[in-house]
Amino acid sequence: MVFESLVVDLINKYLGDYVENLDRSQLKLGIWGGDAVLQNLDLKESALDDLDLPVKIKAGHIGKLTLKIPWKNLYTEPVVATIDGLYALAVPNVAVKYNEEKEEKAKQESKQKKLQQIEDAKKLEADKDKPKEVKKDSFAEKMAAQIIKNLQVQVMNVHVRYEDKYSNPKRPFSIGVSLKELLFQTTDENWKPCVIKEAVTQIFKLIKLDSLAVYWNPNSEQFDGKDKATVLSKLTSGVADSEKDPGFQYCRFTVTASMYSFCNFDSSILNKKYHTYSISLIF
Repeated sequence: MVFESLVVDLINKYLGDYVENLDRSQLKLGIWGGDAVLQNLDLKESALDDLDLPVKIKAGHIGKLTLKIPWKNLYTEPVVATIDGLYALAVPNVAVKYNEEKEEKAKQESKQKKLQQIEDAKKLEADKDKPKEVKKDSFAEKMAAQIIKNLQVQVMNVHVRYEDKYSNPKRPFSIGVSLKELLFQTTDENWKPCVIKEAVTQIFKLIKLDSLAVYWNPNSEQFDGKDKATVLSKLTSGVADSEKDPGFQYCRFTVTASMYSFCNFDSSILNKKYHTYSISLIF
């Protein structure tokens, strides 16, 4: 099916920028079967390069990524994307040992990415002045619209930490963010979870945030220098919630909130007409 192939290509394109050794064949089979499950993925050292920060990923890991697309029941079941376990330890660039092979590979990937961006920009500029032809939504656009309307995203157990023992070796510090759960799902106008079956001009989304915690620890224990298994174990045990305090010095401990939003919706995803115009945040 054409649309299934499109989904595979998009996931490969964007996930491949951040994950080492992505098994594209496994992903393809999973998507076509309705369920794609990828486990124990390592983040690339260059995963944060797009932010233009002088840092690198020293250890990064995704425990489990699941994408469930009920191709035969898109109008009665939601599409569900789940990430369980996202852990990353970032350090200053000077902390990463030079590896000629990795460096050359990263340069080639960066060049390819920039060339693709240039080509996309040229195409966009060339198409800008072309008259827009009014036409009915294609089958792929209708399918994509149905997926977006009922997309449910769940991210659980996140811990991202930055350490620096180089700026001032006498006072090493660490900064971290942890999150127990982030849930993003479609609701009706009364904010009750539902599946949208018919064409609509507005969609309602409920976003739940559970136990967001931020810490800044001076003179703290440094995970950098430990073996990967130990680092991941410490990051995993460092996810705070309302019942567990890992012992960090928090700027704000365990924020839990819900966000309600509704959006204008155009079924033509190519026009990108998704304008959120109402958001309420409740703690």
